[in-house]
Amino acid sequence: KAVVSTQSTGEKLEQSGQIPAAKLEPMKNVLKSDFCRAVREVYEQVHETVDTNHPPEIRAEAAAKATVAAFAASEGHAHPRVIELPKTAEGLGFNVMGGKEQASPIYISRIIPGGAAAKDGNLRRGDQLLSVNGQSVEKSSHETAVDLLKNAQGKVRLVVKYTPKILEEMEARFERQRASRRGRAVN
Repeated sequence: KAVVSTQSTGEKLEQSGQIPAAKLEPMKNVLKSDFCRAVREVYEQVHETVDTNHPPEIRAEAAAKATVAAFAASEGHAHPRVIELPKTAEGLGFNVMGGKEQASPIYISRIIPGGAAAKDGNLRRGDQLLSVNGQSVEKSSHETAVDLLKNAQGKVRLVVKYTPKILEEMEARFERQRASRRGRAVN
């Protein structure tokens, strides 16, 4: 079992002299933090599941990558996915919000019940739309993204990644802006 000891790591750093003393204490505190403890626990569990027929360095590297991916996913960051949806007379079955004019990415804000996206089941509210049929919408206006979606025919290939925390922040910002405008209108 791979056990990473924060105390021995701190001691090693201290003995090596590679890190100035002024920076060493804060680093030791980070190594003892709840976050580092959680990362270490996940790493140790992942390390146990990695194929044992490989050299220790490869097992350690694979476990480290899996640990980083697990924490990224828990924070709402994910790898891009490709989803193909049939374009129907009713459309693709989802709504989007955001765009460069709002200083935000394009997001799937709603999956329409009974629509193509709901029937497929792979697109989620909170997915960031990266491209439509190979055309990037990462820095596009809302109108450009909507036009690409509306003009698409047949099977529509979407590249998305799930980042719900960013969508939640964006919706909260829009709500604050709406409330601010309502407040000015009343005054």
